[in-house]
Amino acid sequence: MNRWKGSTSWALVWGFFLLVGGMILYSGYNASIYFSTPERTSMIINKTEQAESVYTSQAKVTEGSARIMQTQTGKSTKEDQSGVSDSSKKDQVIVKQTLQDFPCPVKGIPLRSVGNYYCEAFDNYLFHAGTDYAEPEGTMIRATHGGKVIYSGADPILGQKVTLDCGEGWIVTYGGLANLRVEVGKTVEIQDALGQVGIFATAKSESDQPQLHYEVWHGNEVQGLRL
Repeated sequence: MNRWKGSTSWALVWGFFLLVGGMILYSGYNASIYFSTPERTSMIINKTEQAESVYTSQAKVTEGSARIMQTQTGKSTKEDQSGVSDSSKKDQVIVKQTLQDFPCPVKGIPLRSVGNYYCEAFDNYLFHAGTDYAEPEGTMIRATHGGKVIYSGADPILGQKVTLDCGEGWIVTYGGLANLRVEVGKTVEIQDALGQVGIFATAKSESDQPQLHYEVWHGNEVQGLRL
């Protein structure tokens, strides 16, 4: 009986120590969980903030690069457009009119060209500023160059005449006409009818032969036609 009581006492003592030890281990485990959870949370928050900071920095860098590229692209586009505009301006060639742009409207026989001639009717030398061509009476005369009519009517030397301002200082006169077809202020085009060849009925001319007087001026200089 005494041995059994002794064994029971030792069993109770060891059981007590085991229970206390288990409680101590359990408390330590709970404490470690309690203290480790905030630390882990703090570490997660810190890593999240660092990731957001890195992402924001990268986004700013990307946005800045995009703006720089856009600016450079805009500059290059403007430079390209400017280059194209300048090249197109250089390619534009201004063609000035020459005497070749004012051909005679008829192919008749030349009677008189540009120069000074003695006129019996005026008993003096007169400057003849155009070329006279023999043409059948009634021949229709058409404009060989477009222009604005600045004179249409009678002339004491040339009879009926039409004068056109063709721009760039070019003035063309068609004299010795009848039945004029245009009025002052009208704009005529190439091949528009101006009038018909007539006789200088009211002119102090030395010839009663039907003829066309064709006269071309550029600025203050009369242009002599080659016969």
